[in-house]
Amino acid sequence: MKLILRIVTVFLVIGLVSAFLTQEGFAEMSENEFANMIKNIVKHAEQGNANAQNLVGEMYFLGKGVKQDYQEAAKWYRKAAEQGDANAQYNLGFMYKKGQGVKQDYQEAAKWYRKAAKWYRKAAEQGRANAQYNLGLLYKKGQGVKQDYQEAAKWYRKAAEQGDANAQNLLGEMYSYVEGVKQDYQEAAKWYRKAAEQGDANAQYNLGFMYENGQGVIQDRKKAAKWYRMAAEAGYAYAQNNLGLLYENGQEVLKDDIMAYALFNLAAVQGSKEARNNRALLKTQMSQNQIAEAQRLSRQLLAKIESTNNDTATEPDYIIQESNQIKSMGTGFVINTDAHIVTNHHVISDCKRIEIINSKINSTAKVLFLDEINDLAIIKSNSPVNSYAFLRGGRGIRVGEDITTVGYPLGTILGESVKVTTGNISALTGFDNDTTIMQITAPIQLGNSGGPVLDMSGNVVGIVSSKINELGVEKATGVLLQNINFAIKSQTLQIFLDAHQIDYKMKNADTKLETADIAEAAQEYTIRVTCYE
Repeated sequence: MKLILRIVTVFLVIGLVSAFLTQEGFAEMSENEFANMIKNIVKHAEQGNANAQNLVGEMYFLGKGVKQDYQEAAKWYRKAAEQGDANAQYNLGFMYKKGQGVKQDYQEAAKWYRKAAKWYRKAAEQGRANAQYNLGLLYKKGQGVKQDYQEAAKWYRKAAEQGDANAQNLLGEMYSYVEGVKQDYQEAAKWYRKAAEQGDANAQYNLGFMYENGQGVIQDRKKAAKWYRMAAEAGYAYAQNNLGLLYENGQEVLKDDIMAYALFNLAAVQGSKEARNNRALLKTQMSQNQIAEAQRLSRQLLAKIESTNNDTATEPDYIIQESNQIKSMGTGFVINTDAHIVTNHHVISDCKRIEIINSKINSTAKVLFLDEINDLAIIKSNSPVNSYAFLRGGRGIRVGEDITTVGYPLGTILGESVKVTTGNISALTGFDNDTTIMQITAPIQLGNSGGPVLDMSGNVVGIVSSKINELGVEKATGVLLQNINFAIKSQTLQIFLDAHQIDYKMKNADTKLETADIAEAAQEYTIRVTCYE
């Protein structure tokens, strides 16, 4: 959230001052003036103003203006929540869910989410866009209400039609990933554009991705670069990485290895493994002077981003950010009733802690077995599971066969529910005729790694592994491959599972299912995997 604007909001609500109605006014404040303003907010919170209490809670949670203290944050959220402040109720529910400042308690979290949903609904039905957006968010996550993507889409649309950029972007994602609506890339692009034009970095990245891949719009890498650049300048790591690839490849932008390296640098320091790999590959082709120049450019770009963000960057209201240092994020899927989960080796390599979550599971996991060569790993949930995936039995896979991928691209940025993309098997071997790998055309992004590739009967035929650096392939083969992604064949997984005596079930591809039915079943056993340093 933009703390300065939130402060302005509280000041307007409690009728204190009108002297600081612009960011420029705050920027001109001295440290003493800002400190006095903080004291005044705390004073009004202590006098019982719910808006001020919720803001003080956010200040303590984020460590803005005060020392970060989750217990103090929870205390102030509770004061405001007990007065019926829906935003504070949501925040308090989040803290109970995560066990931050309070003992983890899912029942207590659900209680406050339900209260928040009640008040959001009242305000939403009165036409308040922010409440409509937040109510949609609760329906999408199943917090305080039964998870219902159609209801989420309904409330997102109402908010989006009033111009709410967050809702516009999330509605676009629902059209992209078949959540509560039929997949419609043109409709997705329409809503991404509306949000992107309002400066929403998530939407700018999403629109750039659609232009790069020709989804819902005519493929145009020059326009992709335009939208990636806007998101990259807002500090968006995924856009920095993708823009870097365009510069490295010289695709509709002037080839510039120094700029590409600088952009990979910015994304890598935010934890992007793909950007680190891209930077390492590019480094082998650059001189020491070029690398030094790229490092200097990285510092300049970072200073510009930080300066811009201090003035204009925003985050969605009332979405609390994790304070733990995330090393990587990916996807996994449950393989049996013993809570064994398959993912990629690179997703969970060198983790100090692994967190797994989906609509049914919120737990930690431990590493059991690793296969670095084939990029496979088995982890085990510390909580029981109810659903698991079947590997495909019977007839082998064929080139041209339709497939569905399920995963958590971009971590939590695209929401906490699974995302679905479709495509087909384009080749039965990987790069350099690697028979353990197959090529698929389904679009994948960072965070998809480790997710299942499913046939049209909903059986696992592969594990998403990576999106190749197109420039690396071009330099090795002389051919520029586009929209080609790699997945580890399920036969390779079977050998790994058998070697470690991990149980799994198989099922023949006898019945063709609708994509929506495949996705509905897969969300029960597909897991978001977060690796903490």
